[in-house]
Amino acid sequence: MALETKFNVFEILRVAEGIEHKAAMYYLKSVELFNDSDCRDMLYKLANWRARHEKLWARMRQRYSEKTGEFGHFDPDDYVLSNPQVMAGLTWFTPKPGSGSVNRLTGRESKKEILKDAVSRSDETIIFYQGLKDFTRDPDSGDAIDRIITEETRHINLLTEQLKQL
Repeated sequence: MALETKFNVFEILRVAEGIEHKAAMYYLKSVELFNDSDCRDMLYKLANWRARHEKLWARMRQRYSEKTGEFGHFDPDDYVLSNPQVMAGLTWFTPKPGSGSVNRLTGRESKKEILKDAVSRSDETIIFYQGLKDFTRDPDSGDAIDRIITEETRHINLLTEQLKQL
């Protein structure tokens, strides 16, 4: 009988930190492709936004652990549960094996195209978290995912407003 993997709040926030870290690195690496200063500035802002979220989820994880005494679980027979950052590798930020890219920006996109790409990637991240909800251990874990989704939705709304202004 196979054991079902379920994540607690601590582990979900570790996944969120990993996703935000990968996103920030993606945007920072993309900056190098652009000569246009407006595009570079937009990518720096996106990287900074993701880095701030990474810190937010880290602080929440620390507070959760201090409040409950719960941490991640180590089970040598369950690699995914013992290494929640592996789940972050399932998002669009991770290169496909052998490809070396993740539908990377080319450096020829306009500011508008960069914003559209960021909205699309945030939409995909929300879909990932909605699926992750099926693997939560308790209601608090689902609430953590809801908070993350709310933040991603807010991000999409702000990016969409910026698109309308272009």
